[in-house]
Amino acid sequence: MLTFKRGNESNKPYAKSQATQLIKSIARNGSVRPTKHSKQRMQERNITMQDVLYAFRNGRVINEPELDIRTNRWKYNITGNGIDAKNITVTTDINEKENFILIITVF
Repeated sequence: MLTFKRGNESNKPYAKSQATQLIKSIARNGSVRPTKHSKQRMQERNITMQDVLYAFRNGRVINEPELDIRTNRWKYNITGNGIDAKNITVTTDINEKENFILIITVF
């Protein structure tokens, strides 16, 4: 598992390249947990979990992270291609300590 000195636990964001590597690693070796909201958006937008996992494998974090004021945790948008080559963005919360990615929304 990748380990970085900066991240959600210290309330400092990961650099975009670090977040990208961590999302890829956790998607391969950890767990990916969709929220109820993200499941609804995926259904509305015809995006499957396979699309999300594929985007995690080939995508990257392009934008700077945003601090969620409700949870005090950093959110990362990773953009990549779904299985059908459609470009999608997945908003995530990386929990490195517990080795999972929370999917907040998908568009």
